Amino acid sequence: MPPNPQRRTLILDAAIDILNDVGVGGVTHRQVDERAGLPPGTTSNYFRTRLALLEATAGRVVELHWRNVAALQRLGGSTGDRRALVTLMGALISSPDPAVRRLLIARYELSLEATRRPELRPFMDEMAAAAMTSARSVLRWGGIDASDEQLARVSRMLNGLAFSQLTVSQSAQPAGDIGELADALLRAVFG
Repeated sequence: MPPNPQRRTLILDAAIDILNDVGVGGVTHRQVDERAGLPPGTTSNYFRTRLALLEATAGRVVELHWRNVAALQRLGGSTGDRRALVTLMGALISSPDPAVRRLLIARYELSLEATRRPELRPFMDEMAAAAMTSARSVLRWGGIDASDEQLARVSRMLNGLAFSQLTVSQSAQPAGDIGELADALLRAVFG
């Protein structure tokens, strides 16, 4: 019987939820089955190894990230508008949407795991390349054609800001609007 795409998505979304709730150590076939409300053994039928499950989960994170970027671009205004770009970047860095936060945490959990498990690193490099492509798309949408070097700088800084927003308590965050930080970042890199 061919794999059921809806069930596959249910499994991967359950794995993302586990990454958020308990971290990468909790992502096991049994835990995913329980979280997804599936019979024991279902996840292992779709993903034979834990590595295959983690790789597919990373792919799902990338897929959902692209959807978020596209949705924010549709809501953000017209192409080439610097203010709309700053707003979009602020939303990507510090979204109040729990679904966006969930994806960022999952991405960081998987990235940290790849530092300990070299077999995950190639897939995480692919995820990082997708993030760079996403950043290029967002900048072009905002009217900025970035060089590879500029893109790498912006991407690293955005990653740092997003990580800080997730991990540092609001009371310990520096004063100022996240949009102002995004604008300062753009000015620092592009003038």
